[in-house]
Amino acid sequence: MILARTADPAAQTVPGRPRFSGTARQQGLFLAVTVALFLGALPFLGQLRSGPYLMVQLATYAAVLIMALGQTFVVLQVGFDLSTGAMQGFVGGMVFLLVGWQLPDGVVIVLCLGAAVAIGGFVHGVLIAKAKMNFFIVTLASFTILPSLLRVILDGSSKPVFSPALDAIANGSVLGVRIPVLVAAAVFAVLWIVLNRTVFGRNVYAVGSNREAARLAGVPVDRVTMACYGICALCAAIAGLLLVGTLGAADPSAGLGNEFFALTAVLLGGTRFSGGQGSLAGTLLGLLFLVVLSNILLLSGMPQFWVGAVQGVVLLVAVGIDRARREV
Repeated sequence: MILARTADPAAQTVPGRPRFSGTARQQGLFLAVTVALFLGALPFLGQLRSGPYLMVQLATYAAVLIMALGQTFVVLQVGFDLSTGAMQGFVGGMVFLLVGWQLPDGVVIVLCLGAAVAIGGFVHGVLIAKAKMNFFIVTLASFTILPSLLRVILDGSSKPVFSPALDAIANGSVLGVRIPVLVAAAVFAVLWIVLNRTVFGRNVYAVGSNREAARLAGVPVDRVTMACYGICALCAAIAGLLLVGTLGAADPSAGLGNEFFALTAVLLGGTRFSGGQGSLAGTLLGLLFLVVLSNILLLSGMPQFWVGAVQGVVLLVAVGIDRARREV
């Protein structure tokens, strides 16, 4: 027996009128604000009218979007993977080692993705789902361990990495569209289908809505949890491959901090930290809003170290408004 998603009370409408859930209305309003913000800045900021500039920005944030999509699965089932940024950087160290062993690029990519899934799906998943350890403690441990191992691998300094395949993926383009953007679009499409058109996706929402009820209904709660952390780690590894291809090097500090940017996009997009409600489309909107806001602030001359503060305030306001709406 599979649990259905919890009905949104806001979806109850007058007969004969279109039915829009509260989440859909919230995301529609958020999209309108993002578009209005972008269009309003066009007359004053010439760079935003430049196609090449916008494409560079999309390619730059493609890796963060992929991480945010994976993080969405974890948050939906009630959790948070603090180690995604560390995993992104650690993949660079694995690439450095494997390329040094003169393995083919295809093998390097497969081994890196497989190792990430093993760490996320098996190590994190087993400790959280089976050993009943707190997800924050488990992923915080990896947040500490992985950068330490990376520094050991790189001997504490940045190391050049040359991988023709990763260089082509990270820096190439197809019909004027940067490949990282295409990779992010492909990951989004696959994960959207998984979340919205499969039994597993319904189970993710069921576990997030009520874990014990889902268990009693026959949902394999532990396996769902392990799979979500595996998906999250896989997305972080894909982002790591894009990062090492872009940099052409493995760096000890690579990726650190990106996990919070990704989580901000997830929460801004309407995914509830308490689980059971949210969508990948919302996460995409959240990231687009952050990208537009960051570019407007930076192009307007605001010092870069203030941008994070503004984004944090926006997150607090958005979550606060959403919470107040739900309590009305």
